[in-house]
Amino acid sequence: MTTATAPTHGRASRLALTVLCVALSSAAFAAEDDDGAWLIVSTTDAFKADTGDSRWHYSFDAQARYFNLGSGINQYLLRPGIGWQTSSNVRVWVGYARIRARNSVGNTVDEDRLWQQLDWRAGRWNGGTLTMRARLEQRSLSAGDDVGLVLRFQTKYVRPIGEHGKTKLVIGIEPFVDLKNTDWGGDSGLAQNRSFIGMDWRVSNGLSLEAGYMHQYIWVDSGTDRVNHLGVLNFKVRL
Repeated sequence: MTTATAPTHGRASRLALTVLCVALSSAAFAAEDDDGAWLIVSTTDAFKADTGDSRWHYSFDAQARYFNLGSGINQYLLRPGIGWQTSSNVRVWVGYARIRARNSVGNTVDEDRLWQQLDWRAGRWNGGTLTMRARLEQRSLSAGDDVGLVLRFQTKYVRPIGEHGKTKLVIGIEPFVDLKNTDWGGDSGLAQNRSFIGMDWRVSNGLSLEAGYMHQYIWVDSGTDRVNHLGVLNFKVRL
């Protein structure tokens, strides 16, 4: 006697729904809700060597982030990085980010950010790939003199959908922890959480489009917590 099993795409759909429900459950607490949109252009790949791909890698992303659409609140980010493939499943990175943020009355704050990162491809599960990323950031803002320390830990699950593998389900979650207090408003402890669900479409060998919804919950120690409901569109370019 054979036992019927649920299709793998059904299990992936239930996983996506479960992760989304967990992410949105935080909104049950008192918080200010805003909408927004993030536009991203990113690239990452190995440098070329005479014998093929090098163990050295590069990454770069440029982002335009808009919050509370129509309010004038925005952020612009440039973030290059250099990585080294230590093994088939592990890569280490160092990089820099430059950020400019503008509030609703037009005041701007500039930020210089150094970062170090460890990527780990944890393995296969339910037809997809599970990856993890730990990033430590050192943040210097024009609004103060202190250097902030932030630890970020991202878990991402990517699973092909369909016969040709050109379309993929993408699910991710990333909490942020401030490791020290700063004079520009950063208090130690859990700072924010980002949960993402979306799809990735391979348009050509050199371009993929990743689009989806991000739920960003920000804990505010001296006021009301904030929730941003964000549409994200990432143009992923391979040079």
